[in-house]
Amino acid sequence: MPYSIQIDDSGITTVVYSGSVGLGERKNAVDEVCGMVEPSMPVRLLIDVRNIVMSMSTDEQVTFGKYVASREQFSDAKVAVVHEAGNNPNIMITTTAYLEGYHVVEFDDLNEARLWLSGAFK
Repeated sequence: MPYSIQIDDSGITTVVYSGSVGLGERKNAVDEVCGMVEPSMPVRLLIDVRNIVMSMSTDEQVTFGKYVASREQFSDAKVAVVHEAGNNPNIMITTTAYLEGYHVVEFDDLNEARLWLSGAFK
């Protein structure tokens, strides 16, 4: 499987992608995370795309961005995306999702993303 999902002791859900990941696999990961969300708990989501090989077309990336933004479970989520400095393979997805009302903060440092999600800084 080209992704893993974990929830740590602080309640941060982490999705780590590695290798080539297609549209179906990305949607499956979203569906899995949505199934793990507790309705009464705030969603704090860390998406690690540092090791992803983007194999989705531009149209698929736009489709996925809209798919993510349409998920009710993420409407008030605090979301951090971690990528390598100078290389954001998620830019089309993030931009599309943002235009659809989904809010994401981008990081190139995993620890800073975790600190932000834990509320250490805004």
